[in-house]
Amino acid sequence: MYFLAALVLITLVVFAQVRTHAFLNYDDGQFIYENPHVTSGLTFDSIGWALTSPSIGWYPITWMSHMLDVDLWQMRAGMHLLTNVVLHIISASLLFLALRRMTGEAWPSAAVAALFAIHPAHVESVAWVSERKDMLSTVFAMLALFFYAASPEKRVRLFIAMALSIMAKQMYITLPFVFMLLDFWPLRRGIQIKEKLPLFALTICGAIMAVVGQRNLNAMQSVATMPLASRLSNAAVAYLRYLGKFFAPIDLAAIYPMQPVPAMLAAACALLVVAISVAAFVLRERIPYVFTAWFWFAGTLVPVIGIVQIGVQSIADRYTYFSFIGLSIALIWAIPRRLLVPIAAVAIAALMAVAYRQVGYWRDSEALFERTIAITPPNPLAEYSLGQTVEMTKPVRAIDHLQRAIALAKDLPSTPPTWTAQAHVGLGTALMTKAHPMLTGPERTALIEQALAEFQEALAIDPNAPHAHNNIELARQWLSASGPQSR
Repeated sequence: MYFLAALVLITLVVFAQVRTHAFLNYDDGQFIYENPHVTSGLTFDSIGWALTSPSIGWYPITWMSHMLDVDLWQMRAGMHLLTNVVLHIISASLLFLALRRMTGEAWPSAAVAALFAIHPAHVESVAWVSERKDMLSTVFAMLALFFYAASPEKRVRLFIAMALSIMAKQMYITLPFVFMLLDFWPLRRGIQIKEKLPLFALTICGAIMAVVGQRNLNAMQSVATMPLASRLSNAAVAYLRYLGKFFAPIDLAAIYPMQPVPAMLAAACALLVVAISVAAFVLRERIPYVFTAWFWFAGTLVPVIGIVQIGVQSIADRYTYFSFIGLSIALIWAIPRRLLVPIAAVAIAALMAVAYRQVGYWRDSEALFERTIAITPPNPLAEYSLGQTVEMTKPVRAIDHLQRAIALAKDLPSTPPTWTAQAHVGLGTALMTKAHPMLTGPERTALIEQALAEFQEALAIDPNAPHAHNNIELARQWLSASGPQSR
């Protein structure tokens, strides 16, 4: 009980501040506040849509969770985020209980759960409303882990827990492989494959639904434009970048842009990953926890490591949410027991401080993308997102960021055309916002004409670019008028 209370306390210290945060213009619109199925709350129609439509991803449990939040809290973003925090606490608690049951060791299990609860790389999953799917899918995955720790032979409840996890997000299609690792250590029951066949069936179904959902979101467009060699190179480097972020979680960003990877660097990273994997296998009997821990980390990242590229990012902090548990196990079990408490206490205190600061960057879109631009290489999506955030309030600043986003996107072949079109729409909107208070004259006319050209460019890229047609009509009305008109 004391361990669970401590987990709750440290998690709230880090994350309670989200109660004052706002929705972001980064997916929160399409997932929550601009999605009519969600904003209508829990109704028969909205539940039917959640269960049957993969139009922007098949996440029925997550959709219904968002709908319930709307019924309870309306559009109070902070309350939606506190739901994430509660789910995060439940996951950390289940992780502790499962590890303690499997290993019989309370303090190491508590340390691993604490690292999960407050690691700065996990801030993205908790402090972003759109990542409710991470929260819910992980709760059910942790429940499956707890069931497996308690009674591996009770397969029905294990199947149900994994099925619910996949219905929240298809992230844990690797769960049967994790159970096989746990069979080796700490359960020492011999790797059981036959009993997991129903779970592998869920893996196949989940993988299919994930592909369908990502294609509907146009998140896999870059597969066609990014050569396999480039994706493999990025994947090799990504493993080492994730390792680095586990031990030194600094310069964490919402978006890490894709960058060319030198062939020698990719080869060196791949060789290092292979070497660690071989060492973990060879030493599996001497240090069995390293075998389980390393392949937990490496294996659970496989669906999102970038071999099948999803989106335009090179890595993402949210992908570490479950995989870092493996590294935490390796680290904590390697510490001599007499030193565990003081070392863990110092590490957890330091990580809490970093995580608390990181949560603050997620308070609103402007703060988040200012931070992202400051610590990443040239980043078109972050530039666009910041420009879109301030296009109606700080148009001069927005114009600068949106022009930079469009210029940078030209050098990034994997950028989806629909996104580039929206950047032109945003730039046109910012130009019109700047023109709005001006008196009639050549400067105002030039701004409106430039805005009109941006909207037309957007339609040339994407004939269905949202708001482009309406804004073209408005721009033409302004040009034909004799003075500034209200919008």
